[in-house]
Amino acid sequence: MYVLAGLGFPTEKDLPEMTEEERAAFARLQEQDWMNGVDHHALLRAAPQTFAYGWHDSPVAALAWTTQKFHEFNASGRPLEQVIDRDQLLTNVSLYWFTGTFGSSAWPYYESTGFGWPQGQAAVPTGVYSGPPGIRRLAERHNTILHWPEDNPPGHHFIAMDHPADLAADLRAFFAKVR
Repeated sequence: MYVLAGLGFPTEKDLPEMTEEERAAFARLQEQDWMNGVDHHALLRAAPQTFAYGWHDSPVAALAWTTQKFHEFNASGRPLEQVIDRDQLLTNVSLYWFTGTFGSSAWPYYESTGFGWPQGQAAVPTGVYSGPPGIRRLAERHNTILHWPEDNPPGHHFIAMDHPADLAADLRAFFAKVR
């Protein structure tokens, strides 16, 4: 299994067992701009089908939602139009809209409980493109982490568009370990 932007985040339940280094990493995570935007996970957990109808009914609504997400998850600090060109953004929205898959893309959020650590992955080697520094030990409680570099360019939801060459190199590095 290969994960792009972290394998979970510490929760309040994790705090008593966290080391000082892990608490510092958790504090840095909470300070990041993308953590302070609209909590789309909570919105989609609460009403994924409501959003699905809106996105399918209105390509403008779908474009507005996606543009907001690209803006919130832009880790580069550059203006959005410098990070992703208009054709890439429109292609991304069009793929969801023409295939009718906005709704199905929201269902995993509905079935999740938030940002906690996934469990039951011990049988599958896991690679993480951009795990938050200092919290790997927490992820390893329930996952077999084989690859977790901390020096990749910052990862986020749209890393394949922002750093495609870095992502491809990291995928090669991970899969070279599991061959």
